Amino acid sequence: MRRPTLWGAVLYLAFCLVGCGREPFRVGFSATLTGTYSDLGIHGRNGARMAIEDINAAGGVHGRRLELLVADDTGQPEGAREADRRLAAQGVVAIIGHMTSAMTMAALPVTKETGVPLISPTTSSPYLQGQKDLFFRVHPTSDTAARALARWVTGKPGIQTVCTVRDLLNEPFSSPWEAAFVDEYEKLNGPVICRLTYSSTDEAFLSSLVGTLRQSVPDMVLLVSSARDTAFISRTLHEAGIPSLILTSGWAQTDALLVELGLHSTGLLLATDNAPTDTTAMLREFSWQYHKRFGVYPSFAAVRAYDAVRLLATALEEAKGQPKHLVEALSRPRTLDSLYGPLHIDAFGDASGAVYLVAVKNGRFVVLEQIAGDMP
Repeated sequence: MRRPTLWGAVLYLAFCLVGCGREPFRVGFSATLTGTYSDLGIHGRNGARMAIEDINAAGGVHGRRLELLVADDTGQPEGAREADRRLAAQGVVAIIGHMTSAMTMAALPVTKETGVPLISPTTSSPYLQGQKDLFFRVHPTSDTAARALARWVTGKPGIQTVCTVRDLLNEPFSSPWEAAFVDEYEKLNGPVICRLTYSSTDEAFLSSLVGTLRQSVPDMVLLVSSARDTAFISRTLHEAGIPSLILTSGWAQTDALLVELGLHSTGLLLATDNAPTDTTAMLREFSWQYHKRFGVYPSFAAVRAYDAVRLLATALEEAKGQPKHLVEALSRPRTLDSLYGPLHIDAFGDASGAVYLVAVKNGRFVVLEQIAGDMP
């Protein structure tokens, strides 16, 4: 990743003298920017903007600037389809989005209808794996982390019984994540004693959840939920005196979790494909630049969105700046030098990478260990 310097500014001026008169490549960004899951969308938009700025400062793509057009998918299926149609009508070469699996799946018919490829920073549902279509991503599929977590749990002292709780509103992510964990866990450890779902964290659900867990007394509770829901449910269980170890998925790995957990972070662990943004020199530099630009530190959504734009720019270069050859270029297997390290993307546009066990300590995410993502 490069940030503009004095020399970069000189190069950019020279670039503009030659290429700024040419029409820019328009790039769409479509995500939830308001409501419950807006933490992902806002960080994703910011990361995409940083990538656009860096690429333009380095000379653009084939002598042409990139221009980012942003649309709010509202977190609703029809909103996602309307946002993508609107961006396609504005002549974007590709859309970076969506940030949840549910919105991506809702929008896929529009992708096919318009012919505009969709490159998701964070969609990880295995429902979309291994398909020759116009969908590409830079985030590994979610079932890998789920199975890795089940293997990590195996043999751990004090973890004999497990209950799961998952959000139905992002079913394309939560269902396969939870199912993969349960499948792997039951092969190695025996039955999961309760599997709960919710679509609202209202009083009725919380009362039922607390009652079930008091009766079941699980050693571990697995939450497959957003950052805000994970924090809220964790606080509720803590206040109810339920002592279970709480684990969650990488979906919850945003600053919203850190802010809303408050003092109730003890014992919370995450199984995630995303290392915290202070673990390598490259991530620390990105984090510092992001904070300087936006006033907050980035989540994994910002990092993945930055890499999604870089993947698009790389493919557009390979297509010699011709959007009609972009899908062909995106479909080539490659190893992307991502901010998280080497990211392998296959011919179906599916990515694979490392899995980490992450804790919340003193208001930050801390890597405890890297856990095996593939079957031994």
